[in-house]
Amino acid sequence: MNDDNQQTVPLLGSSLNYSAGVPTSGENQQHVRIVNNLATATSKQTNIAVPPTPTEDDSDYDTITSRTPLKKRTGFVLPTSSNADIESGKKEEADQADKTNCTTPLNPDNNQKNGSPSFANRIKDKITNAVPNVIQKKPREYKLRAFVGFLFLLVVFLVGFAYIFYYQQLARKTYFERIRFTKEDRIMRVYDDSGIEALRGHMGASFPTSQKSYPCHERHRPPNSTLCLEWMGRGRFSLAQTPNKNQDDKSRCYRVIWQSLSPDTHPTDCYEMNNQLWFGAGAVLGQQHDFAGWPLNRAEVPISPFVTGTEVRGHNGWGQVLRRYFMSSRAAAIIVDDSTPLWVSVNANQSQRLCLQSRSSGFPFFDHGEDSIASNTTTKRNGTRNNPLVNSVLNYTICTATDLDTLLTSLADAWWDGLRKDEMEVVKKLMEDPVWRFQPKADDNQTVQSLMKYTNSIVGSVWTSPGYLLIDTPWEERTGDLEFDPNRFQGLNEALEIIHRKGFKVAVTVRPFVSTFSKTYKSGLDFEHSSSSTVGTWIRQPYGEGSPALTSYNGDHSLALADVTSRNISEWVAERLHTLIKNYELDGIFFESVTADYLPHYYLTSKPLADPSKLSSLWVDAARQVTTVLSVTSATHMPRLPTFVAIPWLPSSWDGLVHLLPLVLTLSVSGYPFLIPPPVGGFSNSSKPDKELYIRWLQVSTFLPVIQFATIPSSYDAEVERMASNLTGLRQSTVLPILQRYGGSSVFDGLPIIRPLWMLDPFDKEGLDVADEFCVGDELLVAPVLEAGAREREVYLPKGVWKDGIDGSLRKGGRWIHHYRAKLDQVPFFTRAAEGTRL
Repeated sequence: MNDDNQQTVPLLGSSLNYSAGVPTSGENQQHVRIVNNLATATSKQTNIAVPPTPTEDDSDYDTITSRTPLKKRTGFVLPTSSNADIESGKKEEADQADKTNCTTPLNPDNNQKNGSPSFANRIKDKITNAVPNVIQKKPREYKLRAFVGFLFLLVVFLVGFAYIFYYQQLARKTYFERIRFTKEDRIMRVYDDSGIEALRGHMGASFPTSQKSYPCHERHRPPNSTLCLEWMGRGRFSLAQTPNKNQDDKSRCYRVIWQSLSPDTHPTDCYEMNNQLWFGAGAVLGQQHDFAGWPLNRAEVPISPFVTGTEVRGHNGWGQVLRRYFMSSRAAAIIVDDSTPLWVSVNANQSQRLCLQSRSSGFPFFDHGEDSIASNTTTKRNGTRNNPLVNSVLNYTICTATDLDTLLTSLADAWWDGLRKDEMEVVKKLMEDPVWRFQPKADDNQTVQSLMKYTNSIVGSVWTSPGYLLIDTPWEERTGDLEFDPNRFQGLNEALEIIHRKGFKVAVTVRPFVSTFSKTYKSGLDFEHSSSSTVGTWIRQPYGEGSPALTSYNGDHSLALADVTSRNISEWVAERLHTLIKNYELDGIFFESVTADYLPHYYLTSKPLADPSKLSSLWVDAARQVTTVLSVTSATHMPRLPTFVAIPWLPSSWDGLVHLLPLVLTLSVSGYPFLIPPPVGGFSNSSKPDKELYIRWLQVSTFLPVIQFATIPSSYDAEVERMASNLTGLRQSTVLPILQRYGGSSVFDGLPIIRPLWMLDPFDKEGLDVADEFCVGDELLVAPVLEAGAREREVYLPKGVWKDGIDGSLRKGGRWIHHYRAKLDQVPFFTRAAEGTRL
């Protein structure tokens, strides 16, 4: 047996080395018995010697088994030892221990006192080190137990998750394949055709979500509703699918109805505004940022009545022209029904939510109750347990489409129905020629001479043509007289005849207010007494004997309003207007509408007004019976053509100019394509507008449907008159054909004439919130300069190829043009090149 093939394995005193072979199970048990016997014998002795280290001659033999040969590395097996061999080994170890310790035996007690480990512990350590690792490493039961415990917890978690998920899916049902509604938290998610979430609403936000809901009784379920839930004593919610306005498949629409079952519960739904942009609503008041209301996310309006108003009265945050129409950049729209007493908040307290609320109490939605004089003609509302009282209703429609442009197309109103040829001629005239606004002074007794001078200045400018001459207020002696002040307008009929011969069409501004000191007010009382109808001429107070309810306007604090909700009174108003038109041979009127915030705080009409803003449209309907209403200053729907909507009053300042474009864009996408902007330079009660402001304002107005002047260009200098002449030529040659083409198509499809950039490419995120550029149709893009002293600006061009209107160069779209230069006499505009044009 060669030394290279042998391995010495001492049991004590040194490390135990093994070959690559692994002992069998029987051999391991034998080895363990040997080790245990040695440990037992050692613990009973007082002095035990450390066994000697084998010599080189003994390397092939086992010191325990009387030099029995060991196997080689490839097959190490411990031999089986007899009891005699074990006893012999013990004796040899004892003798060796005596030699090692000389004459002093080991004393375990002394060693422990000296701080060294006991001899028995050392022997145990040596034995432990001598045992093979395979034998030493016993299975650890705690690992198995931990693994089993982990599996148990995992199973419990999966079962609990499956249980919760199952019941969440039961609560969150899918309706019409596009709506998910969760009853517990009352969250409704609306998805588009691509499965992307378009809207997320928090329904019934006016009462706690902890209250449990129940299915509606069949007699309370609205027709065609798929879902109907009721929260006892709070409200009733229903959801139904409905066709869109144009009865096509371009959009999907759903009807949401909330019914209040308690006087102190006002149905409120709030939709998240974050991660998307919102448009519509109409004019927003009191915004201090650069782009008022465009997009709507930049506005901040507390919960307030969604009725027409003015900044002067300050009753709410909404302007003179509104639309119950809200549209998001994810191609979802909310259209609220006219019957809803609507309150709206936008981003109140930085909440990033658009909230809709139905509340039939509080000004101007005045609930007269059963004690008013109206209780004799109205049904008393009684609620029982089986038939709960319905206090107010929130009724609106949600529509979704593939993109914003498709959505707007599917919801647009058409205006062609019943439109006569002569009415289309009026529309064409307003777009072709300017409106000249003459503002008489109340203390000017030579008003007719001032009027003639004003018209002569217009005719003397060879670059322009006569259009509509608008005689603004004040032209009556007392508000509501509907007669020219004889002291200030002496010889007016002769002057108007001359003005007509010069090519002008003449109109006047009419207001619905009537002073209690005017002739018209007395005439109205006489008509009321002579009429067999029990309806009064004037809007009345709801209590007492029903005397006229008075309001104030423009410093006059004793004004009445005709109750045009009554057909008899509407005809009486039309007769008074007819007399005015006939006496002065007028060509129409510009109606300065009454906004809802100018109504008396407590009022009563012969027929209830679900929306107080509708009073203005009823007045226009009365006037249209006898004359042409050229424009209105307040509206909640686009009036029937040829009536245009006048953009609300804007001050003569750079801020006023900056606010002009957001107003134009907002009203255009809200359903008002035919707009008349404010006079060039804005409204100014004293001096004429700043020269540079006037020029930049004129540049913007050149591209809008109508140009209106109060201050004529010749009142400045030759430079301004030259610029005005150049802009007029640009309008006649380039702009007007596009305006008339898209104006004609808008009559049939209802789409805007002045369009935001996203209508050219609804998937271009860069152009979504651009508020200082606009397009005329799809062919002309305008990027006016809106800052004082500025001679350059940033311009964004949508995708395509565009021809520069200043230098004629071709420019690639889908990018920004930085530091685009524009002198004072230049306005940046671009025309879209023909399809297929390459740079």
